[in-house]
Amino acid sequence: MPAAFVDTMRIRISAIDTLITRDQRAYAEYRFFISTAPYGPHVTAVDVMVRRDIVASGQVRCTVAVDLGQCGRVKTQARATHPGAAIDRAADRAAWLIGRRVGRDYSAKAAAFTS
Repeated sequence: MPAAFVDTMRIRISAIDTLITRDQRAYAEYRFFISTAPYGPHVTAVDVMVRRDIVASGQVRCTVAVDLGQCGRVKTQARATHPGAAIDRAADRAAWLIGRRVGRDYSAKAAAFTS
C-alpha cells in the first residue's frame, strides 16, 4: 500500500427516546474507536443506537452494528441503568465479536481471561 493510504472508520452515534448529552456522545465515539482500533483495517463503519429499553423499564439499551467490509457485519446490544454503562458493555461485546469474525482476539474476553 502507498504511504499516503489512510484507512477510514466512520462512527455514527444516534439516540432515540432518550437524551444523550454531548459528553456521552463523545464518550461513545471514543469508547467504540478504542475498542475497534485493533481491527482498524477491517472496520469501515460503526453504527451505535442508544435508547430507553421498552422491555426493561428504567434501563438504557445500546445497539451496535459494525461493518467489516469483506468480512461481513457484526451486531450486538447491551442494557444498563445509564448510557455510559450500556455503551461500555456494547463496545466490549462488539470488540469480542469482531475478533472472532476476523480471527484475531484483542479483547478482554481473550482465551487468557477465560476460566
